[in-house]
Amino acid sequence: MNLVSDGNIFYDDEGVELPDLETACFRSIRIARDLISEEAKLGRIPLGWSIEIMDELGEIVSVMAFENTLTLH
Repeated sequence: MNLVSDGNIFYDDEGVELPDLETACFRSIRIARDLISEEAKLGRIPLGWSIEIMDELGEIVSVMAFENTLTLH
């Protein structure tokens, strides 16, 4: 999973094998919410960031936009 923030891509050189895309999506939601929480402590809400979910060949199979991981009230 790569982090895309403010036009920069931070590549995940290690990665982790997950059983399926659904599990990868749930994991990316958890990661996004953790990062949003940390950024919120600094007074920023990074709704424009996203996580690229890659397959074993390094191809992007899904993108999880941070804005789709929470609801603002």
